[in-house]
Amino acid sequence: MFVGRAAELARLAAARERAPGVVLVVGEAGIGKTRLVGEFVSGIDAFVAEGGADPGCVAYAPFVPVLRGMVRHHGAALVPGGGRRGLARLLPELGEVEELPDLGRGRLFEEVLLLVERSAARRPLVLVLEDLHWADQASLDLLVFLARNLMAPGVLVVATSREPLRLPGAEVIRVPPLGREEVARLLGRDLRPARAALDLDAIVARSEGNPLFAEALADAGAATPASLRELLLAGAERLPAQGLDVLRIAAVAGRRTPHDVLRAVAGLDDLALDEALRPVVRARLLLVDGDGYTFRHALIRDAVYDDLLPGERRRLHARCAEAHPELAADHWYAAGDRRRAFEAAWTARRWERVLELWDQAGDGADHVHVLELAARDALCEGDAERAEELATRALEEVSGPARAHPADPARVPHGDPAPAQHGDLAHGPYGDPSSRAYSDPLRAARLLELRVAIRDLLGEEGLDDLRAAVRLAPRESRLIGALATLLAWNGQDTEARTHAEEALALGDTRSLTTLAALTALDGDLGAASSLYAEARATAPDDDSLLMTYASEADVLEAAGKHARAESVAREGIARARRLGLARSRGGHLAANLAEPLASMGRWKEAREVMRTALALDPPPIHRAWILMVLGTIAVWEGTLGEAEEIVARVRPLMRGRSRGYDSCLEPDLLECRLALAARDPRRAGRMVDHVLAGHDLRLSRRYAWPLLALAAGLGRVRTAPTGLATTGRVQQAHRATFEAECGGPWEAAVASWRAVGQPYALGQALVRAAEQDPEHARERLREAVAIAGDLGSQPLRDAAEAAAATLRVSLGEELLLSAREREVLGLVAEGLSNRQIAERLFISARTSGVHVSNIMAKLGAASRVEAVARARRTGLI
Repeated sequence: MFVGRAAELARLAAARERAPGVVLVVGEAGIGKTRLVGEFVSGIDAFVAEGGADPGCVAYAPFVPVLRGMVRHHGAALVPGGGRRGLARLLPELGEVEELPDLGRGRLFEEVLLLVERSAARRPLVLVLEDLHWADQASLDLLVFLARNLMAPGVLVVATSREPLRLPGAEVIRVPPLGREEVARLLGRDLRPARAALDLDAIVARSEGNPLFAEALADAGAATPASLRELLLAGAERLPAQGLDVLRIAAVAGRRTPHDVLRAVAGLDDLALDEALRPVVRARLLLVDGDGYTFRHALIRDAVYDDLLPGERRRLHARCAEAHPELAADHWYAAGDRRRAFEAAWTARRWERVLELWDQAGDGADHVHVLELAARDALCEGDAERAEELATRALEEVSGPARAHPADPARVPHGDPAPAQHGDLAHGPYGDPSSRAYSDPLRAARLLELRVAIRDLLGEEGLDDLRAAVRLAPRESRLIGALATLLAWNGQDTEARTHAEEALALGDTRSLTTLAALTALDGDLGAASSLYAEARATAPDDDSLLMTYASEADVLEAAGKHARAESVAREGIARARRLGLARSRGGHLAANLAEPLASMGRWKEAREVMRTALALDPPPIHRAWILMVLGTIAVWEGTLGEAEEIVARVRPLMRGRSRGYDSCLEPDLLECRLALAARDPRRAGRMVDHVLAGHDLRLSRRYAWPLLALAAGLGRVRTAPTGLATTGRVQQAHRATFEAECGGPWEAAVASWRAVGQPYALGQALVRAAEQDPEHARERLREAVAIAGDLGSQPLRDAAEAAAATLRVSLGEELLLSAREREVLGLVAEGLSNRQIAERLFISARTSGVHVSNIMAKLGAASRVEAVARARRTGLI
């Protein structure tokens, strides 16, 4: 029977909606990983291919049935060469392998990827790979390759393992034990009779919520049954006395017991301990685990532990506490010594346990400080929700008049409602922090700063908290500088400058970067450059240093200084590599480099920069910025499937406004561009309507005018919001485009984009100018076609050719191809080969091939036939 797991099923379903992707389902043996995945795939409309690993399996064994299933279902023709260049190594039925030099397993990996993506193009695909804790390294390498390279939609890989695996970008779903009610439903128990409830509680406790063992225990009875005891403790009754003593110590010590701890608690020398352990290990009651020992299963440990008398347990826990300081807090607690448990937890910095034992704290103990430390621990562990809860409760304790701490928050289970008295601490459920009085303003300011960092991870804006923190600690330069940065991100420039100048006067040199960015926005790039140089010279740490490069590259790009932006970004990336920060801040700078390269039309270079950066698995927000540039290039190139996939990947990474007002508008702009490129004006209109209704575009520095231009093209707006700034040449060009969409002259937009040096936008404006002024259409469309050829932009070429057809304009002319190229093109149209052309024109075959390649590039053709067809369509021949 399948019960529970609603949350896990929902996460699997959500992952399928976001596909492509990889999900790793992790849990102990018997916890229900296979049942969960089976329930998921039973309710979906997709082709499911399943495989798995076994102990000692051969290379790629988990993938063989998966690949064979796809080949049998769709045919080997999905892969060039019928799979004989790589797949045949795993599937002999495909024939002899065609040996290719210097490819290694790269060819196999590429063919597997191609087979997976092309299968998914025919029908949504789910790959299930079970028991990967037994998988060979080659299989794991292949899985990592797929995780990094799957781009086509419709592919979900679901892997299961007893232990975590390092899979880049994979979503990890940990299967938890079943709860009491779920175990009851699994076993079909009625909870009303008291005896039944007692039996159920015993099953839940002894099985630890493991459904496999819960069912076994239910079959045998609530107490550890004789049949199960014989299975779990085979040979235990025959152990020598010292062996049984060691087994009991291990049961008390924990799931894993270091050898030194066993020796200290048992009071035996090494030889005697070895003799005592040997029969225990031989009976497989304990397993050797490095320099320690573990039970084969927790149920074995429970059975041994349950045999102990209460006094024995307390004495052994106390001895284990003395021998194993790392777990002393737990052992003293189990021994019933709460005072020592509190002291041990404090020494070990286990702040959640300290909170639980707070009744043992002496007079003057700082409860707020422990709450703060526990919040920081939760943040480091990735539990941002718990961290926010603890930080907010700490704020509650320093609000109002000084007083003793309230009922300990750690005793409130995570899922229970928070105490009502802190309900006005923050916006939403917590109220406004600025409306509170605090008994310790400096401490409150520090806690508010902590909560800002926590909420940033949750995608929430922390502006109100930072404002309150600065009011509480008006001389804290770090806080004031952080507020200035956040204000600048949100377009509140005047207030941002005031706070940045104040922070700088108080010694926060990081505020120089904020002042430099604001100065650049005012149009004084020379003064901004000087400020950035000063910020670099006085940076207090490596990250602040690299932020100066990222910020300067960003403002230069926004100002249309693409070459300078490229130079600054490259310098920053080189610095990041030297500092060992290539993955983190280097990923940020990679986006800063890719953007000007994309603007200048150097798309292949930009793609290589982004490929390198993404291979390092940068942090989520940096990955999102890289993907935004990649998605924009994909739209401009016409690879709309890639762009669609990128939009789906970016959305969860750029939620909320924690990184400024533009952080939520940038993906909106990309989706609008994608919808228009896909000729889906209804989708574009819905997105534009959302932007116009839900955002104050006056707060956006970079995306207001581009979005307004798209909205005007869709007929949604005719005037811009009052007070919307136009800063820099790029924004002036977007504004000229908006005005042209509203009926103004497209020639002004052409002039603006030509001055900025962004060829794709120039090509678009040229096409629209040709449509507006047919008398000069030919020259403009020819230039647009030439730009499309240089860029490799199919959408721009299509738009220019469509306009030429509508206006009855021939795009063929001597300036598009040289005289020799036109001569070669004519011979290609006659069907001559390169060698035949060379003989006809008395040139070398190599020169003939170069001419043909140049012709195809200029015409944007992938083959000789396509080149001839395009030439005839545009009047070249």
